[in-house]
Amino acid sequence: MKTGAISALAVALSLGLLTTAEAEEWTGPYLTFGVVAASADLNSSTETASSTGGDSSDTTAYAAVGYDWAVGGLTFGILADIDGLGATDDVLTEGKGFSSEADWFATLRGRVGMPVTDQMQLYASAGVAFMGVSTQSVGLFSTTDRGSVKGTVVGIGMEQILSPGRHLSVEYLHADFDREFFHSGELVLEPVVNELRVGYTFRF
Repeated sequence: MKTGAISALAVALSLGLLTTAEAEEWTGPYLTFGVVAASADLNSSTETASSTGGDSSDTTAYAAVGYDWAVGGLTFGILADIDGLGATDDVLTEGKGFSSEADWFATLRGRVGMPVTDQMQLYASAGVAFMGVSTQSVGLFSTTDRGSVKGTVVGIGMEQILSPGRHLSVEYLHADFDREFFHSGELVLEPVVNELRVGYTFRF
């Protein structure tokens, strides 16, 4: 084989190995652990009164698990996550009051990523969100009602390679929840959640 042909083959193989190595940085299973700065409004209300608390801020931890596939120049994936969001809200009405509290926040999302450099990708996500809620009536006879609310969530973020298999991620999430009734319909919740997350990702 001629020297020129050998050189061309070597270059082609090198580029192929490089492309494969870069693609592997964004594909396969992964675990992420990190911190969350959250702002949530439970939007509690009754027939005669609305919430008095407004937005409630919280800082907590989160964990996520997911899997990504490479298709062309993009990555497509699915992920699930949960955090310990805590938010409170109060409603005062005629001789009676209600207090509401968020206990946790979780999402199940699809994700599309686009590498912008060899070391960084941007991504967008969308899916369903869930939040655990406990509510309590305040009065002569106090009662507690627990349940969960469901809604939609969208997000944008970036992922930066720190070292092989170790990435830094930053993302923003916005979730809107459906109206849910508690205490036999006396109390209505329609939460909105915004979160900024910073995570450390282990890719395998």
